[in-house]
Formats: sequence, C-alpha cells, structure tokens
Amino acid sequence: MKTKKIMLGLAGIALSCALFAGSSYAATSWAACTPVKIGPAGSIVRIQVTGCTSDPSNNHDGWLTLNTTGTDQMMATILTAMSLTKPIGVGYDGTKDAEGYNYAVAIMFNNQ
Repeated sequence: MKTKKIMLGLAGIALSCALFAGSSYAATSWAACTPVKIGPAGSIVRIQVTGCTSDPSNNHDGWLTLNTTGTDQMMATILTAMSLTKPIGVGYDGTKDAEGYNYAVAIMFNNQ
C-alpha cells in the first residue's frame, strides 16, 4: 500500500511538471517575418523585421531585441536567412527590454 501511494505521488509530480512546462511554452507567440537589419545596440543585439504575419515588435517599427540566451545562435540563423533572402519565424512572449522593445526569444529558419 505504501509503494502504491509513493508511485501515485510521483505520477502526480510528473504530471504537474509537464503541465507547467507546457503552459510556459504555450505563452510564446510566433510570427513569420523577413529579416531586414541586425546589429548591436550597446550591449544588446537588435533585429528589424518586415512583412510579419503579426507585429512582434509591439509598434517599434519592426525592431526587436534578441534574448540574451542563445544570441549567437539566433544571429547565425538570422544572417543565414538574410543571405538567402528567406523568411524566419520569430518567437516572442511579451517580455521587454529596458527601452520597451520586445525580446525575440526564439528564431526559426526553414531553408526550403
């Protein structure tokens, strides 16, 4: 009986972790955009996108700040897409930098 309670408790914990992880992932919105410019703005990196399916920049003329986690990988993806004149997927969750620009938390590129 004690083993059964422990197993049920562990299953409940695992389910709770899965639900919380799923809800944080679901908070990210995505927009398909064309990258136009990328460059440093002080100690951060900003990207300008156009032709988006929704406005990830929150009315900042297409400008977003790249999230500090994974900046190098996102820049490589963006520069590859720009050199091939291909669109990217921009993930944003509504978090903003000190100047009010939305953070791009993820960048995706499909070279097809």
